[in-house]
Amino acid sequence: MPEARLFRDKLRFLMNDLAEKSPVFAGLILLTGQDSPGAARGLFSSLSEFAIQVYDVEQIVINNRLILTLLITLNPAHQSAIETDLNLFAENSGFDIATIFSEQSKLPAPKECIGIEVSAEKMNPMLLMTVTKGIEDLKANIESITRLNQEKVGLLFKISGADLHTATEAMNELQFENAPDIRVFSL
Repeated sequence: MPEARLFRDKLRFLMNDLAEKSPVFAGLILLTGQDSPGAARGLFSSLSEFAIQVYDVEQIVINNRLILTLLITLNPAHQSAIETDLNLFAENSGFDIATIFSEQSKLPAPKECIGIEVSAEKMNPMLLMTVTKGIEDLKANIESITRLNQEKVGLLFKISGADLHTATEAMNELQFENAPDIRVFSL
């Protein structure tokens, strides 16, 4: 499964970014596949018998393709049993699951974020390059990008590492061929 190997490599990179002082044993789980009702319930059902803590979870569906990530803390002695149950769920459900478990420094605290909403009649790569370059120039990090349901094409950039006033000024200074609507706000 080359797709699972690629996900595992990406997960390993993400897990190495978890750094602070007090070690914890953590697992990062990635579930992908054709979206269908019960996917999240099946994943959580597979994990429900274990003494784990859910630290973070994110789910998106793009063109009927599901991507669900889950960060947990657990007892290292449960890793093998968790992997077995997850593999059984994957076999029975048709989803791909990739995992990586490792001792990590203390998990980071959630970051303070602001939102940048961008909407336009037509969303093109040049527009998105200009917005993301503006975010990069702020030395900010994009935590997530989400499609908004509205008449125009709209995206919400959730960013960390910038204050509201500076981000608003930076977005107002961007130059576009066909100016989109941009709104910067506190989350």
